[in-house]
Amino acid sequence: MVGSRRRTHVVACGVLALGACALVGAGCRRQPLPAEKPGPSRAAEPLEHLHVLMLNGGGSKAMNYQSHLLHVQQLLDVLLHAGVRPERVSVFSADGPDPAEDLAVREVQPEPEFWLLRGTRLEHQLATPITYANSSVPGVELRAATKDNLRRWFKRAHRALGGRDTLLLYVTDHGQKNRDDPLNNSITLWGPNASLSVNELREFLGVLRPTVRVVMLMSQCYSGAFAHLVSLHPPDPPAGNLCGYFSSTADRPAYGCYPENRGKENVGHSFHFIQALATGRRFADAHAQVLVRDATPDVPLRSSDAYLDDLLRRKATEIGVEPTALVDGLLREAWRDKAAWEPEIRLLDRIGHAFGCFSPRSLAELDAMQVVDITDKLKTYKSAWETSLRSLTGENLDRFIAASIDWKERTQPEQIAALDAAGTRALARALLTDLTAYTDGDATTSRRLEVLRKKTQVAEAASYRMEVRLGVVLRMRAILTAVAGRVYLATRGTPDERAAYDALARCENLDLGPGEGPLPLTTAAVAEPFPPYEDDVRLAAKVLPAWMGIRFKQAEAETREHHHLEAGAAAVEAVYPDSPAEAAGVQVGDVILGPPGAPFKENQQIREWTMLSKIGEPAPLLVLRGDRQLRVTLAPKPYPLQWTTMAGPPKIDAPAPAVTLTAYRGNVPPKLADGSAHLLFFWATYCGPCKASLPEVLAFERERHTQVIAVTDELREQLDTFFKKFDRPFPETVAMDEYRKAFLAYGVSGTPTFVLLDGAGKVRSYATGYTPEKGLGVAGWSWTKPAPAGG
Repeated sequence: MVGSRRRTHVVACGVLALGACALVGAGCRRQPLPAEKPGPSRAAEPLEHLHVLMLNGGGSKAMNYQSHLLHVQQLLDVLLHAGVRPERVSVFSADGPDPAEDLAVREVQPEPEFWLLRGTRLEHQLATPITYANSSVPGVELRAATKDNLRRWFKRAHRALGGRDTLLLYVTDHGQKNRDDPLNNSITLWGPNASLSVNELREFLGVLRPTVRVVMLMSQCYSGAFAHLVSLHPPDPPAGNLCGYFSSTADRPAYGCYPENRGKENVGHSFHFIQALATGRRFADAHAQVLVRDATPDVPLRSSDAYLDDLLRRKATEIGVEPTALVDGLLREAWRDKAAWEPEIRLLDRIGHAFGCFSPRSLAELDAMQVVDITDKLKTYKSAWETSLRSLTGENLDRFIAASIDWKERTQPEQIAALDAAGTRALARALLTDLTAYTDGDATTSRRLEVLRKKTQVAEAASYRMEVRLGVVLRMRAILTAVAGRVYLATRGTPDERAAYDALARCENLDLGPGEGPLPLTTAAVAEPFPPYEDDVRLAAKVLPAWMGIRFKQAEAETREHHHLEAGAAAVEAVYPDSPAEAAGVQVGDVILGPPGAPFKENQQIREWTMLSKIGEPAPLLVLRGDRQLRVTLAPKPYPLQWTTMAGPPKIDAPAPAVTLTAYRGNVPPKLADGSAHLLFFWATYCGPCKASLPEVLAFERERHTQVIAVTDELREQLDTFFKKFDRPFPETVAMDEYRKAFLAYGVSGTPTFVLLDGAGKVRSYATGYTPEKGLGVAGWSWTKPAPAGG
């Protein structure tokens, strides 16, 4: 419980940093939030009957972020200042009263040049470490956030709560998605794999007396699943004693799961909701403000929103139309009297204004924005540029260390591991000073790094803004659907449907009252306004990488040494269909050397060269094919959102793909259609199931008189090492597929894969994976492992 001295302490310490205008924006600065019409109040003096349960499970000390505890402190300040009685507030956080460290505190990376180490082998060793502390809130008795503790609390609440009492259940935590049932997601609790699902919370809430109203306020990932928890006995309709406000839909993470927000405080659903409560006190008003002011990908919604969405989806199914068509038809009816919907229209306008996009009046208009497609493109581009940048920073660091005996010694893993935190930071600063000077002295590399860094930063910023806009589109969709749902209820709904919605609206209308005066506020920082949507669409085109259409690896050391090639020589492992590389005549097994007179000197430099090439402009490349150098001309295409797929597994009874295999040992036939059956056994030296299958594979070869060809994509040196140590029986014929031509032709997605070919070269069976129960997947074949000999 909250101690009696809590209120004085909090005000004196100034825990909160709340501002009248929130983090985001243009919409916040340019026009005030219009007041909604006050809804019906369930109780004239709600604070006399308000009890509060706060939950921050945390999971483990590495996952229990400081921002979660800050949210608890902020909401406590608002509630206590409003007049909530301290003894009626219970806080369950991490390990509770245990004095052990349970809270992760990460310092901001202090060195601005640290980007030169991102993606390199030293990044994690030299990054600012996570520091830990013990969770504490002055004047508050924290309880361990375990399922047993919560169960005991609800049992006591059965006796303590009743009549006109309201329970505010607040969750700031991690959430887990249930892939089998997305409406039964979970809240993370303290301890390994500990969680509380929707169904389990329903069971706990069922302990309370039916007259108790429960209002949930949840900010964890996938919290929208709890928006459907509106009845203790589904499929009974909502009774009006269970409702809530949630940070996102059941299938979307919340703001904290996005890397752009890690380590940040005062962002996201909880912060903005609590800030709005500090100034407005009404939960419905706070929800409306969060829709406009939260510049993260969150999708704030209410139980009533989920109820109307579910209702319209059911009705659309009943009458055989798409839900979008039903909603838009109802919206056309609503807009015949736009004055009646002025608050909703103004809310849509303000959201669009704040996030640089138009204000829609139908779901069809929202779909026309194609935000999902553009978001996916920018995420793909960002990842591609980031990969190229990290490849070059790694090469730059390796060259720097190779040129310095001193730094070669000081950056040995065991040397760094022996340092304390202060020593690690001192080493990082010294290294970055010398590395920066080294990089600046190499004008070519410095220029390449800056280009890649700029491309990465622009793509990253645009990608995140588009992620936010996708969340904004979903916010607008929820508002439009709610308008359509209310039109449906007014014109076509049954009395029970209207009563259920009205009950939810009353439940959601929690009001903290005037309080004991305004909270001491400080002005929150205002984020940069969002650029117009069209600007980010154009920006996506500017950061579009070029694409060649190959999968490659560094050419083997033996090949590079024999032909005197640079380290950047790239062996082609696959050529994608309809790609620029295919059009240029590039083949699997080719070694791409680079442009004439400018060979690739660094591993993976081919990726950077390709991405920065001008789309559609032919460029020459030198290629080594066998012992001959060839010149090809390649015209890069735009980087695809999804690469064209390679061949899948061949169909049963189809001709087997013709491939050429290199014998490691045994007799590899030049053609597979040679009049004899063959079992292709795709395997790997590290594959446990492959080894487990060997007794049955050898039994099949022996009993069916069928040659087994063990095909691997590993190199001769790796096979030499393996067979020197492997002392169990193995098929005599082993074939090498260095460039994975056979793996690709047969669509091998995992090892072991067994492909049975008949004498005419047709596929008779195809199976991937092995267990003794599953066997080889050959029709008509079964095998029982012989019992061990015994006396």
